[in-house]
Amino acid sequence: MTGTIDGHQVRDPHGLHADAEDQLRQAESEVQRRVGDQYDDQAVRGAVREAYDEIAEQAKVESFLPILVARSAEQKLEEA
Repeated sequence: MTGTIDGHQVRDPHGLHADAEDQLRQAESEVQRRVGDQYDDQAVRGAVREAYDEIAEQAKVESFLPILVARSAEQKLEEA
């Protein structure tokens, strides 16, 4: 949800949290699709959350965040 304050468009912070959770689900689904038979759900979820925490703050384009997180999480799983 968006609105305006003093002529500036702003987003509802509750919507930002929902967006982040949706991005995490997308990334988890992608990792599960690629390597899910090799790792349990909890390992995949942990790797995705760790990767998200590392990447999200620096991301300039949020639409690419799920795939970047998925790739990083997959790499973390393979290195473990």
